[in-house]
Amino acid sequence: MDAAGDPAGTGGAVTGQRGKKAGKRARGGSRKGSSAGGRELREDRILDSAVNVLARWGFRKTTVDDVAREAGVGKGTIYLHWKDKTELFRAAIWHASQKTIEEMMKRVSADPDGGQFHRLWAHGLVAIYANPLLSGVMTGKIDIAGGAIEALGSSTVTRLIGTSEEQIAAMQRADLIRRDVPTRVVLVLLGALKLGIIGSNQLLLTGQTPTTQELTDGLSDLMRRWLQPEGARGVSAEGKAIMKEWMKMVVSIGTRDRRRTGEV
Repeated sequence: MDAAGDPAGTGGAVTGQRGKKAGKRARGGSRKGSSAGGRELREDRILDSAVNVLARWGFRKTTVDDVAREAGVGKGTIYLHWKDKTELFRAAIWHASQKTIEEMMKRVSADPDGGQFHRLWAHGLVAIYANPLLSGVMTGKIDIAGGAIEALGSSTVTRLIGTSEEQIAAMQRADLIRRDVPTRVVLVLLGALKLGIIGSNQLLLTGQTPTTQELTDGLSDLMRRWLQPEGARGVSAEGKAIMKEWMKMVVSIGTRDRRRTGEV
């Protein structure tokens, strides 16, 4: 019996065994956490590669093999994350969108007038042009636009349009957009303007296309003249809050869309 009254010191032995088991569990949990983190990093690398390849070749020509080669992984590795080409491309679209949203909101936050609608539009356009996949849509690569709609599916696109209408209405109530123009009209004309930008890039000759800064400044001025209420000006902070909520809704749609297909 030891000095503490424990025969043969078994308490110390048991304690040591428990300590070893606890250590193993801790190391096991650490490995699991490390494994999950490694999986996420690998997914990000594959999606970054998918965005670049899709921007380069378009949706029709790009294959899973192309993405695997760009990412430096085997084709089988991609199928561990996504079951087919469509799911991979859908994930790449949401990946690109998430990065664009983060970039836009940084710019909006840093701009004192960032919550004014014409400034929100300008910051959004700059962020889109900074992303190789989304800028492909704006520079007239119709295959990318059509492929994105096909990959997302009509129901998801409809939900995204619905959130746009809700938030435009919120900006009208906050006097950030004229109330005398029906919300649906604003939505349709903004869409037509985007399509016009896309189409014009296919018609203009080399050297005729304006720079991103020129286009952004011009569109910001157009939005201000067209939609800013006369004699009234909404508070920029309120516009920022509305945009933040709008982007949260978009991200939520993306998360639900990917969860529905088993991607997250």
